[in-house]
Formats: sequence, C-alpha cells, structure tokens
Amino acid sequence: MLLSLRFCGQQDQPLVIQASVETISTQVEGGNRVETFSVQSDSMMRASDKSPLDKEALEKRFRSFNNADYIIQEYDFSGLSTGLSIPFKDLTALKNRLAFLLNNSVDVISPVELPKLQQHAKVDDKPGLSLLISDEKDAHLGDVTDADIYFKLPESFKKNCDKYIELLKRNPRFIPWFPAVLIGKDYLEAVRILEEVKPAHIVSNNTGVAYKAFEMGIEWIAGPFLNTTNSYALNTLQEDLNCSGAFISNEINRMQIRNLKRPPGFKLLYSIYHPILMMTSRQCFFQQTVGCNKPSIEDGCMLKCEKATTITNVKGISFAVDKQKGGYPSIYNDEQFLNLDVIQDYSNLFDEFFIDLTDIGSGSKAKLDKIQLIEHFENLLQGSEDAKIQLDSMVTVSTHAQYKQGL
Repeated sequence: MLLSLRFCGQQDQPLVIQASVETISTQVEGGNRVETFSVQSDSMMRASDKSPLDKEALEKRFRSFNNADYIIQEYDFSGLSTGLSIPFKDLTALKNRLAFLLNNSVDVISPVELPKLQQHAKVDDKPGLSLLISDEKDAHLGDVTDADIYFKLPESFKKNCDKYIELLKRNPRFIPWFPAVLIGKDYLEAVRILEEVKPAHIVSNNTGVAYKAFEMGIEWIAGPFLNTTNSYALNTLQEDLNCSGAFISNEINRMQIRNLKRPPGFKLLYSIYHPILMMTSRQCFFQQTVGCNKPSIEDGCMLKCEKATTITNVKGISFAVDKQKGGYPSIYNDEQFLNLDVIQDYSNLFDEFFIDLTDIGSGSKAKLDKIQLIEHFENLLQGSEDAKIQLDSMVTVSTHAQYKQGL
C-alpha cells in the first residue's frame, strides 16, 4: 500500500497529520482504493529557535512507516509554517496515534526490551588449544600435545556400521565431532554412536544430535557451523539445551566479538585456522572437473568416493574441490582462514582456540607438517612472536578479512 503524509500547522494551532493510504488493485473493476486518516496534537505549536519541526526532522521521525505494510510515496509540508515546534513527547504520542489507525485500530506492540546480560568469568584462566582430525592415522598427534582432539565423523554411514563406534572406543581421547547435515539413516547411525560410545562430551554442528545429547546427559559444545553470533543465543543454548560451550562465528568482527557476554560456566571457543567452506552439494563436482567414469551418481558414491583437486576460473581465482569418504562434495576457498590477531585481542575472552588439521579442503596443495603446526600454535599461545612469523611463512595463502569486516 502507498502512503502519503501531509503535515499542517500554524502558531497557536495543533499539528495536524493527514495520511492517505492507496490500496493498489490488480482487478480492472473497482480500481485503486484510497483511505484518509487525520490526527492532531493535544498541544499547540509554539515558536522555537532550537529544534523546530522542519522537513528533515519530520522525515526522520516518520520514516519508520516505510515498512513491510506501507511504502511512503510522498511527504507534503506545504501547510506547515517554519520555526515552530511541539514537545517531543507530544510528537511521539501523535506518531503512535497514527500508527494505531494505520494498524486497523489495533494497538501496535512495542519492541521488547531485552535484559542486559552479565559477563561471567572464564572457565579456564589461560586459553588452550584444540585440534580436529578425521583419520585415525593422526592419532599420534596426541603424543606431542595436551590439546583436546576432536574427531570428525562423516555425513554418511553404512547401516549398522560399527566402524566409528570401535574407533572411538579404541581412542578414548577422541572427542566426537558431528557434522551439520545428517539425513535419515545417517542421523540414526549418529545417534547410535552416542548410545554405544556414551562419550563424556561432544561437539555437534547438528541440533538433532545436540538435543539427543541433552536428553542423554552428555555434555556438548555448539560447533562452528551453528554460526553463533550473539550473547542471547549463548544463553538460549545453555538454558534450553544444557549446552556447555560454543564456537563463536568467524563472520563477526573484532568490535562485534567485544560485546559478547558469557553465561556462567560456559566455554567460548574460536577457530583460528581452518579451510573456508564455500559450497556443499549432493551433486558431483568431479564429472565437470577431473572427470569420472560413472555417467551419474550412484548409491555407493557417497560412501566410497574420495577425490580432491584444485580448479581455476577464467579470472585466475582458484578453488579446492573435495570429496571425502562418507562426505558430501564441497568447494573451498583457495585461501585458508588464519587469524592470529584474535589471540592477542581476546585471550581474556576465549577458553579455547581451535585449529583444523584434517586434509579436507586443501585441494592439490602440498600438505603441511602437522606436528610443526601444533608446536607453532602452542608457542603462539605462550606469547612467542617467532611462532607468528613461522606460521605466516608456512601458511602462505590465507585470509582473516572477515575479522575486520564483520557482518
């Protein structure tokens, strides 16, 4: 609907607002319909040098009517004398009266005032390191670090598959890391892992698995793919699902992170090194890139296929194309996310800084020495400037632009 606002007022007279609403009809018969509303202030207009009601002031006050229900087509100030004003509270009452009429004479619900949240103390005084692996061959990394080791579970499982149940029981130090997308039998198999392994705690990017963990009394952390960006989300996760911690989104910037308020006894985690996922699909990316002998995707492709390559578009920008066994085909940015600034900025806020040491998303790039990476990251947490230089030299193609840009 189109809305036109006409403002009229003279000294020692009330301010009058006339609103015309034009409803556009798509039918030939009847045409457009115009309704007119009029409201006036209780107080009289007085001369004012400090804050007169001029075109700019009134447009600023009434532009909120330009919303999902109305489009302001015109402001008319021809009937309003200059240098006049009414008290601010009277102008607000006038605006509310007009909003009531435009809302079919139904009271407009005021915005909810959210309570201010308290910043609670950290769980750990000094931030620790955690890392993600996806292959049991990397279990030896636990010999060189005390960091928490998360084990990435696939998106797809064979029915009644005990492979990962046995793997997690064999390696009690591995903390199960559940993916975001689990469909049908794959979700049921993920739940069976919880029931059989009964881990002390997990990381879940899937709210269904998180709810199941909550029902079973398993401590769980909200993974980075839940993209948590604000303090009220943290409170909701804790109060409704007994969540014990959460990864903070890498999409918010330094200033936005500063406003986060931690719930009591709640861990805050931040990923400082990981591949940047751009797209995940159930369709094959390799038939159009490196080729595949199969004419179309088969049932076994999801569980058996494992490929990785790098493609370059016509602008010279490269992307990593990756397909893990049990995973969906995915495209990754050629740059790794590497944010070392956040350690200096927010070691007093985060309990844990996370690094992804899987080979997923690396494309055809040479694999980095994982033991060296762990050593440099741990030294960086201890305040070593040399470690920062070493990491910058190892991870040559990286970015943390979002930490500066934000949402």
